[in-house]
Amino acid sequence: MSDPAWHHLPHDPRSFFELPEEFDRRDLKRAYGKLIRQFKPETHPQEFQRIRAAYEQLENAERYGRNQASHQSAAEAWESSPTREPSSADSTSSPSPSEHSSVEPPPRPRPAAPLSPADEAIANPRETYVRLSQKDSRTPLEYYTLAVLSDLVKKPSERSKWQSDFMRWLLLGLKEHPGEPGLLSLLAGTLRGDVPLDQAAKVLPSLAKTIRSPNFYRLTEPLWERLVRQQPFEETQQLLQQCESELRQTDPRPRSAFYLRLLRTAIWKAPRSWSESKLMELSQHAADFDDVMHMDYEFIELLLDYLSNQQPASMESNSRATMDAFLRTYCTGDGPDATAEMIHKLDQIARNAHQIRTALPADSDEDAHALFMLMMMATGDLAETSGVVANQVDDEKNSRQAVSCLKDLKHTLETVGNRASWIDVRWKWLPFAGLYLLFGIVFTLSWILFMSAISAFASAGEEGALTIVALIGGLVAFPLAFFWWFYPKYLEPKSDVSRQRYFASCYEKFWRERVFRYVQSCGEAPSDSLRRLQEAAAYHDDTEWMNLVLSFCHGDRGLLIFARAQLFAG
Repeated sequence: MSDPAWHHLPHDPRSFFELPEEFDRRDLKRAYGKLIRQFKPETHPQEFQRIRAAYEQLENAERYGRNQASHQSAAEAWESSPTREPSSADSTSSPSPSEHSSVEPPPRPRPAAPLSPADEAIANPRETYVRLSQKDSRTPLEYYTLAVLSDLVKKPSERSKWQSDFMRWLLLGLKEHPGEPGLLSLLAGTLRGDVPLDQAAKVLPSLAKTIRSPNFYRLTEPLWERLVRQQPFEETQQLLQQCESELRQTDPRPRSAFYLRLLRTAIWKAPRSWSESKLMELSQHAADFDDVMHMDYEFIELLLDYLSNQQPASMESNSRATMDAFLRTYCTGDGPDATAEMIHKLDQIARNAHQIRTALPADSDEDAHALFMLMMMATGDLAETSGVVANQVDDEKNSRQAVSCLKDLKHTLETVGNRASWIDVRWKWLPFAGLYLLFGIVFTLSWILFMSAISAFASAGEEGALTIVALIGGLVAFPLAFFWWFYPKYLEPKSDVSRQRYFASCYEKFWRERVFRYVQSCGEAPSDSLRRLQEAAAYHDDTEWMNLVLSFCHGDRGLLIFARAQLFAG
């Protein structure tokens, strides 16, 4: 595998990930996962950090819907054009006096090029800091330089507050030059992890008063997530209200993107009423969501419903507790440690088929549906962003496993078929025979009375003809009425329900455990393993009854979660 184009970082992360101009977050996740498989955090920590920073830069820009060009780094924002070297055309464009002289004049010495602001700051940090701090008006680059030099020129004993001068110069720069990309880039990098939480209550309101635009949400999002995870939610809620009161809410998308991400973390600690109110606010702007934002909204809605309806008894199941822990880490964790913990939880699920069959029976309720959807969405996202892919599939081995599973399932086919036939007898032929007997008795008595009544008015020949017509009409009318009207309307629906219940019990009793073992032995995606089983059935002319088994497999939430977890096993 070739090395990535590191020279594109940090200025051009899109080219680094080899993404097209019109990429979306799914494309970004796939490209990120591909690189993470090559540069894992435990073996390549420095490379991983650079890849992670580039991913977060693009992912942040995509969620907030900003143009990629506005997310340049400070170095790119103020990159000066290189000193122009004189070209050959310049030297020959106009003749010099020396061309008419036979003696070449000595070359003139070139003046030394002036130091760039960055080189000057490196060479003379204290002098540069004093000179720039005394100016009345400053460029964005000068504010950037003052912020960077503020901690270098002071002794540790002179720093009474966390980076007080650093933040002061940044805020002054943004106040004088609102929206300046270089200053915003430095501020965003600082807020990603360098702010002590005990200083957040001072830093965030100052930023809100200075920036005052929806851009505040994008810049401060990582710090808010840390606050939600590590301090009482009531304090975070009050601080958020204080900051939002200073902002001009001109564009709803940044606020929606912010709360779609923050809710995923806050929902585990926040009161339900607060989460519901924020979801209601988000729903009012759902028409402006893109596809990924709609998926984020659906995930939060499912999560709120699941946590609200979760029964304490569910925690008695080890598999349920493991899935809950996985979801919590997925929503509230961050970085390689959280990814490793999630993969460990899925590995535990993948190794214990009995527990997940017990935790999620085949006829599980709506609570299990919400859990199933959350697990499938979270594991799908984790597979893309962690670079986890299925192991190399041995097609020959898995095909043998499919045939073996097919043979084991067929052992119960005769028993199941006999029982299904009895269901038809019970709801179709027994009612027909009983009703036909009852009809025959009633019809015979009616016929006798009818014939007695007409015997006085009809001749012997006419009476015989009427007898035959009445007898044939009675024998034909009842079966037609039963099979064309009575059975389809009243008995067939009950027969179908009884048949479905019986097949469901057969799946739970005879088939489910064997299908779990088959899926575990394949170690591939759920759709692939079930498709392989269907192909084996088609090859052996067993498609009809195997489709019955597969209809339960595709609706078995426990089986599908278990099969997805196999991708992370080992």
